[in-house]
Amino acid sequence: MSFSTFANQLIPWVLQITLLLAAGLALPALVRLREPRTCLFYGQGVLLAVLLVPVLPLLIPRLGSAAFDGVAVFSVSSRWLAPLASLGKGTSGDWSPERVVPGVLVLGAAVRLAWLGLGLVSLRVWRRNAVPAVLAPETAALAQRLAARASLLVSPRVGSPVTFGWRRPVVLLPAGFAALPPEAQRGIVCHELLHVRRHDWLFALGEEVARALLWFHPAAWMLLARIALSREQVVDREAVRLTGSRRAYLEALRTVACGSWQTAVPGLPFFHRGHLRERVAHLCKEVSMSRTRLIALVSTCAGLLALTAVVGILAFPLAGTAWAGEPLEIKGDVQRPEAIDVPAPVYPEEARKDRLEGKVIIKTIIDLQGKVQKPEVLGSSGHAALDKAALDAVSTWAFKPATLHGKPVEVYYWLTIDFKADEE
Repeated sequence: MSFSTFANQLIPWVLQITLLLAAGLALPALVRLREPRTCLFYGQGVLLAVLLVPVLPLLIPRLGSAAFDGVAVFSVSSRWLAPLASLGKGTSGDWSPERVVPGVLVLGAAVRLAWLGLGLVSLRVWRRNAVPAVLAPETAALAQRLAARASLLVSPRVGSPVTFGWRRPVVLLPAGFAALPPEAQRGIVCHELLHVRRHDWLFALGEEVARALLWFHPAAWMLLARIALSREQVVDREAVRLTGSRRAYLEALRTVACGSWQTAVPGLPFFHRGHLRERVAHLCKEVSMSRTRLIALVSTCAGLLALTAVVGILAFPLAGTAWAGEPLEIKGDVQRPEAIDVPAPVYPEEARKDRLEGKVIIKTIIDLQGKVQKPEVLGSSGHAALDKAALDAVSTWAFKPATLHGKPVEVYYWLTIDFKADEE
């Protein structure tokens, strides 16, 4: 994909996800959706929709195509074997916005992914150097009751509890864990083991990959923060139910939030659990909603989000994917492609000696990158050598893509190659 095509795809995509993210962030507040588990599923659904929105236009049938032909005629002389002059060549330099902006976005995503990889490597090193945790009897009994198969280790490298791993999950506890009151220990261990039992590591890791891909969009960071908050609130509620003491659990939260416990894992920002005020406020007041009301609110939000996605796709169509189907014919608002690199067909030596002449009419498709696809002879010159020479040349030509409302589109295109023998 060329930089120009990438830029033409990028801008509509950013506008589409901006519209979707704005609606996704606003709807829960408008309908007062506050139940943590529902908010978590809702946020993950919005994130999935944002990542899949470029695929959605493929499900929308293309509108009827136009009916007029695009025709270009090229004349070839036996003495004129130099390439034709480049037509319609782009004037943008190497530092044009259509090159720089996509490059910056790709570079930013690569840096974020590399930073994430650094965090994963750090966790492996810390795990290797950690030692088994010594738990109070009550805490050990609670861990056994949760039946979450995870290694509880103590590491001097972490400033707050860190849970990671899927097949062999690990909970890294700070060096000062053993000095905490038993109630705080129980609350912390219960919270982390609930994350293990829920397989939150996989979801959090996937969300960090999405953060890397959408690093440039502030609304995406806001959505990911809300997802993380909802996940913590779900685990907080379950931990209070299992420990049986809201006050003791709140004290454990306060302990984790103290200054010396605020170190985050490099490259893994989702392990730095904030939102303490929101989490405490949620635990201090009951949020109860009937099942019927929850279903009604979620259905309303889902319907409005689907409508927003369709509006975004129609208002800001991606180049070449707004409508799926056959290439367009050049008519009306469809602007014809412009030649960029069209070397002259080679006049076969035997045909030149025999003074063979003729016109070759070739039907092609000019794709989104301006390349010639599926050339075929519709009108033969009457000489196989000339027909083959025309096909060989046309297959290497490059064009500036045809456009519809400024967006590249595939089109059918007819080319006429006129072979003329020179006069003696």
